[in-house]
Amino acid sequence: MLWSDAETQPADNLFKNINSINLDVISEVQKDVEPYDMISLVFLLYDTPDTALQKLICYERISRDVDINNMNLLYDWAVYMQNPSNPRTTWKYEFLEALTICRLYNIIRKLGFDVSKVKKHYLPENVYVTIYIDPIKKALYKICENMTFDYLLKFKRTLNSYKIDVSEHNNCEIIFLKLMSNKFIKLGQYDNDTKKYSNNYDIEDLAKIFENISHFKEHAKLLREIKDQINCSSSLDHPEPMSTESTKNKLSLNSYNIQGEKYTEGFDDIFQQLNQLHLEDEPIQSLKSDTNIKLRTDAYALKNRNRIGVCCIINQEVFHPSKDSIQSHTPDLSDRLGSTLDLIALEKTMTALNFDIKSKSNLNNKEVIQFIKNVIREHVHTDDSVFMLCIMSHGVRGHVYAADSTKIKVDNILSLLDSDEASKLHGMPKVLILQACQVEPEPEIKSSIKADGPKSEFYLKKLHFLIYWATAPEYEAYRIEDKGSIFIQCLCGLIKKMAEYEHLSDIFTKVTDVVTTLCTQLQRAQVPIFKSTLRKKLYLK
Repeated sequence: MLWSDAETQPADNLFKNINSINLDVISEVQKDVEPYDMISLVFLLYDTPDTALQKLICYERISRDVDINNMNLLYDWAVYMQNPSNPRTTWKYEFLEALTICRLYNIIRKLGFDVSKVKKHYLPENVYVTIYIDPIKKALYKICENMTFDYLLKFKRTLNSYKIDVSEHNNCEIIFLKLMSNKFIKLGQYDNDTKKYSNNYDIEDLAKIFENISHFKEHAKLLREIKDQINCSSSLDHPEPMSTESTKNKLSLNSYNIQGEKYTEGFDDIFQQLNQLHLEDEPIQSLKSDTNIKLRTDAYALKNRNRIGVCCIINQEVFHPSKDSIQSHTPDLSDRLGSTLDLIALEKTMTALNFDIKSKSNLNNKEVIQFIKNVIREHVHTDDSVFMLCIMSHGVRGHVYAADSTKIKVDNILSLLDSDEASKLHGMPKVLILQACQVEPEPEIKSSIKADGPKSEFYLKKLHFLIYWATAPEYEAYRIEDKGSIFIQCLCGLIKKMAEYEHLSDIFTKVTDVVTTLCTQLQRAQVPIFKSTLRKKLYLK
């Protein structure tokens, strides 16, 4: 199977000091173990997840108030291992292996062992090789080592979609122990006679989660391989290392950005061109002509110049898989780095136009709908003139993605804005700005091309809507991580420049022209598109 064929008895005098490990030594050793290493050792050594979980929860709590050395976690484990009714004769070797996996080489050296020989025997970096420590636990420990705060937050949000609340835990090993206690992860039982773990492992639900988090795709594959080899009881004395071939059709963090040195370096020059396009001189007379009172008679009335309305902004920047997205085989969605810059630009632009700004980031499916409902119910006034909703996210044909990687149909959002529940908006012009970052590939064709609009025509049957997609069907939209998206930045720049003189449809037409011109210079195809059922001209000033 996966266990090493190394001898468990002294080899080259490697274990000549093994009997020096006793309860007194364990009691002293645990004083030298840092809290985070103690959690790892308990995770690896304790056979019963419930026991380990409860002890570590208590350990975390009291460590804030008292000396954590008062909890003898390793000592208690060693005592249990020597239970007279069923003593485990290998506990000293298990302890040494756990120390090696956690790379506590100073302690190993203090115990009188040759660190280089111990490492060669236990191979701590090779997750395929284990002697006494549960092989799945060793693999999970490696995941913990690679778990950053941001990825841990994604993982916790995903577990919440499975109705598993781990919000109070910020330690990866403790979260895994809770999953074991809840039978979300099922491990085998240690057989004291065969010195092996039984073959009833089930980690598939966990593997599916990590399969949908790009950073851990290889770990998901690894967990499945180890589980299958244990459950099938196949004997692999020297397993081959797992292939490191990158996952095909992987959606990388930069897949939505302008790629290559040509476009990532010197982008200040590109935005300088963009600014020049924003500041193109317009004939003053033609701009002022639209301020003529006669022309404004066919425009929506602006009831209160000190408050034009509410601008609701939803910025989906960080994505995590959920139970629903995993079951629907949603591809791994990369984080939309740089989207916060678009949020800032929109907030500043709309605040200057006397919009009341309500914004939130990284909302799941239910939270998106609830947020929009709350804004309409609590923040829209009777003297508001315009309601604007801006959503920045990934998207597929007529849908945008929530932060939990589930799709929200834009048609349903329109229906919500036109429903009895949103009666405050009836007759009021409603503007939707949709910056979505990719389009789902055709089922029969694998493609990395990502567009930000729906592929099919989007027919509106309701009045007083103006919907602006960042790009037309079949085209991509581009975002620069340290600058923001071309569409949103251009939109904000031109609204600032033209809102006093032009109505919104004409501003959108200019945005389409500028974005298309700029992207043509970049040799990239992006063509914003808007649909309107407005009955009159809509001015923002």
